[in-house]
Amino acid sequence: MPSIGLTGIFASMNRTAIRIVLILGILAIIGIIGVQFYFVRQAMDKETQQMNQTITIALSSVAEDLARYNNAELPRQNPVFHHSQDYYIVNVSTHIQPAILEQFLVTEFKIRNLTLDFEYGIYDCQTDQMIYGRLVRFGENPRIKPMLESLPKSSDYLYYFGIHFAGRNQMIMDSLGIWYFFSFILLLVIIFFAYTQMIILRQRRYAEVQRDFINTMTHEFKTPLASLSMSADVIQRPDILQEPERLFRYGEIIRSQANHLLKQVELVLEMGGPAGDNLLIKKIHVRLHDLLIEVCEQMEPRIHHANGTLTLKYESIIETIEADPLHLTNIILNLLDNSLKYSGDVTDISVFVKDTDPGLVIEVRDRGIGIPAKLKKRVFDKFYRVPTGNVRVAKGFGLGLYYTRNAVKSHGWKINLESKEAEGTIIRIIIPVKGV
Repeated sequence: MPSIGLTGIFASMNRTAIRIVLILGILAIIGIIGVQFYFVRQAMDKETQQMNQTITIALSSVAEDLARYNNAELPRQNPVFHHSQDYYIVNVSTHIQPAILEQFLVTEFKIRNLTLDFEYGIYDCQTDQMIYGRLVRFGENPRIKPMLESLPKSSDYLYYFGIHFAGRNQMIMDSLGIWYFFSFILLLVIIFFAYTQMIILRQRRYAEVQRDFINTMTHEFKTPLASLSMSADVIQRPDILQEPERLFRYGEIIRSQANHLLKQVELVLEMGGPAGDNLLIKKIHVRLHDLLIEVCEQMEPRIHHANGTLTLKYESIIETIEADPLHLTNIILNLLDNSLKYSGDVTDISVFVKDTDPGLVIEVRDRGIGIPAKLKKRVFDKFYRVPTGNVRVAKGFGLGLYYTRNAVKSHGWKINLESKEAEGTIIRIIIPVKGV
């Protein structure tokens, strides 16, 4: 059984199916992210609540130790007040000695495995200020910085101390290591999904290009093959030898159509393969004005047949350039042919040569249907043809501008495009020339 390639698979998928796959995939990713965020949030809230309870119990024990040490009684209400996210105030109703307080704090925290760096301050009712103690480190963590300003006061108590846990939030984040791992896995899934969607879209585009190329090639080959078949039928008639002029005419048709097919096959073989990006350029001195006149004379009958006009305006002081005459001729012919294909109702084409700061500029202008802004970057792609709604409207394989860009690039020149929909297109070839 023959195998089916990716291109064939995606060619069979219609736009609606691909759109549904994309939407479902995006919804699935959003759902996974939402679930992941919910569980991470729940884990963080649980860890925060558990740490707050442990800290509160530890500080309550410190308050009891101070009360026993000073033979004082604690207030009936809970002595620990959670002032802010990482700052606590402890009401002890008795005088506090800094060294004793620090000893009790360190001992109690070690018992409860609270390895949090903290800094404390003791309220002085005489100066109405918080007297800063110091930053007590359980580990050398350079990310933990002490508060630069004074610890907050409380107007509800007279004898109290405040304690600030500088690394509390960091410790909570570090405790969620397993969730970081799950988040990393989710990130990999999202990246894989995005890559998969990119592959799907790229394969769909390739499938469309392939289908369009086959349709165009069928049409391009069908007409000359029909002419060849008809001419072959005519020259096989016994009485054709009695009409030498007619025989010669059909022989010319066969030769002309065979040459046309040969050129089309050569173009596909040359530009369709990997070697199409690198053309062999043989530069010689070329009289540009004479070459343009010759090319315009070749195109003029076709443009005249379309009831159009072709104008050549040469305003450069440069007469000779270094170029490959064959490829330069093909470049200009392709640009003129492209302008003719997309000229619309008004076939008004001009070739304008002028001197500018970057160098010599050759402009091919038309007043045709133009190119939508979103398609400008793709007109030089291999096999790409600006959609017109009908393959027969604009013949070709989508290789003309691709070849033109590569030929210009191989010369060391530059090419750019300016176009407005329904107003026309200007393609410029910039040729660096010394002294311009």
